[in-house]
This record gives sequence, C-alpha cells and structure tokens, in this order.
Amino acid sequence: MDIRRLWKLFLYAGLEKEEYTRLLPTIHEENRALLKLFSQLGAVMFFLLYIVSMLSQGFVTTNSTTYMICAIGMLAVLFCVRFILPNHLELVTFFVYLFEILLFAFSIYVSMLHVEKPAVSAVAFLLVSPLLFYDRPARLTALIAAVIAIFCLLVVRFKTPEAAESDVWNMITFGIVSVAATVFMMSIKIRALEQSWHIKYMSTTDLLTGVKNRNCYENHLQDYPEMCTSNLICVYADANGLHEMNNRLGHAAGDEMLRAVAKEMLQCFGEEHTYRIGGDEFVAFRVDGYPEDLPAEIDRARKSLQAKGYNASFGTAVREKVHGELDLDGLLSEAEAKMYDEKRAFYRQSQNDRRSR
Repeated sequence: MDIRRLWKLFLYAGLEKEEYTRLLPTIHEENRALLKLFSQLGAVMFFLLYIVSMLSQGFVTTNSTTYMICAIGMLAVLFCVRFILPNHLELVTFFVYLFEILLFAFSIYVSMLHVEKPAVSAVAFLLVSPLLFYDRPARLTALIAAVIAIFCLLVVRFKTPEAAESDVWNMITFGIVSVAATVFMMSIKIRALEQSWHIKYMSTTDLLTGVKNRNCYENHLQDYPEMCTSNLICVYADANGLHEMNNRLGHAAGDEMLRAVAKEMLQCFGEEHTYRIGGDEFVAFRVDGYPEDLPAEIDRARKSLQAKGYNASFGTAVREKVHGELDLDGLLSEAEAKMYDEKRAFYRQSQNDRRSR
C-alpha cells in the first residue's frame, strides 16, 4: 500500500476528502442515533451498578458516588441528544467524544482502585469504545493515544511497580491493536455507509438536475402538513419552450435549460424541499415561510433565467394550518393552476408564440 492510500485511509477511512465531506450529514445522523442508544444503555448500567453497590457490601467497587455521577453524565448526554442535537447536528462529534471521555475516565478510575492489581477495565474500554461510532481514524487514534498517555502517567505515579509495569505494557500493546482495529473497522463501516448513501441518492435524486426526483416527492408529500406549524408555501415552475429548444438546438441545450431552472429553484428554496416532478416541471415547498417574500424571489429567479436566454412560468400558493389541519390538495392545485395560467399567457404573446420560434 502506497503512502497516499495509507494517509487517505488514516484521514478519511479510505474515501476522498470530498466524498467524506459529502457523507458528513449522514455520519452525524448515524452517530446521533448511536449516541442515543448507548447513552440510554450507559445510564441504565450505571444506575444498576449504583444500586448493587449500595446493597452489596462486598461489591468489588463500592464507590456508589462514582456510579451516580456517571449515570447523571449519561442522562445529560441523552438529554442533549434528544433536545439539542436534532437542530444542531454539527455538535454531534463533540458529544460523541464527551461520551467516550466519560467511559474512559470511568475505566481508568476503576483500574486505579486496586494499586497492586493489573488493570482490566481500561484495556477493555480501550479496545471497544473507539469502535462504537463513526469518525475519522486519525481523530480516534489521537483519542486512544491521549488515553494511553494519561493512564500510564497515573499508574506509574500511584500503582505498585509490578502492577504499573504490567499495565503500561498492556496499554501500549492493546493500544496498538486498538488503533489497527479502529482504522480497519472504520474503513469498512464508513465505506458501507457511503455505499448506502449512494444507493439512497440514486433512488431519490434526479441525476440531470441534482434536485430530488418524483419518487422522493411522492414519498414525502404527505409529511409536509406535519412539518409546518403555521403555513406551507408551494411553488410550481415550468421551463417554457423546452420542446422547441430540443428541436432547434438539441437535447443537450434543453438539458442546460433544465439545469438552469433547477439551480434557481435550489437557490430560492434549498435542496431539502425542491423536486423535479416531470420533464420540465419543478415543485418546491417552504415550511413556515413568509408569503410576502415570494414575489421578489420569483422575480429574481425569472430575471436570472432571462439573462441566460431562458424563461419559466411560476405559480405560487399558501395555505395556513388551522386547528392542526392543512389543505394540501388545494395548495398543490392552486399553485399548479397559477403556473399554467402564466404559461398560457407567455405563449399568447405574439413574440413568444410557438409557431414563430
């Protein structure tokens, strides 16, 4: 394996930097789900340890306060996962490492309770914890190295020489194993995630324009009334003269027109809520938007297209959510009807008559 491939494996789990960056939202979502699961399990585990330590005088680690602190820490992470991270996915990595540090701190503490015995829990956590989530192997390796360094300093300072020597060699040896396993397993996990993302992308995206396709539109259409709290805005757009352009200049020119319309729709309404639903038709939604902003935005999009030699018809509609209900069918029908009205007006103009093109 050449140096470049090894470096790429270490930095981005074998992907190109652009591929890994594109995958980041999916990684954040996966890590959020895993963090929710493991923080729940961790809270239960530490509460059980706390109860057992209170009931059993002969329990091996009778520091019930430590268990309670760890349990509270897990609940705090769980709270953040449920109520903060859904709107701030960029913070997921921070909480992942906070969770990891909490586990390592606990394992090191348990390992230090018996200064004359070799550590077991710290080694176990060192092997398992880095594999729980998705992240760049380089960052996980830095975490492993930091844990080993802190652990070795503590055991040399506080443990008996015999136990300290054993712990240092075990941590270094299993730390190397952990790094190798982390790099290898993270490459497999992230590549599988990338393949899954690619399959989903191919099934939900219009490959010509880059916006979401009709299949995705139909799958998500009924979700919009639930997504909004006050209103839902719908915009229909249709590329005028696509058939004529295909006949005069070829399909490549027509494809450029469609990409231009899609670009304007994306700039106005974003990737999440923009769809191509037919040959030359696009639909976009805005959840809880400001209807008064629409005329200026549509005018800007229309002028931008005209500057490139293209033209599109737009139809807009707004529905308020009343008593938890929203007239989705009426919203779509009105926006589509307005778009066709504008399209007919476009072709009625003598200079834009199809027969003169």
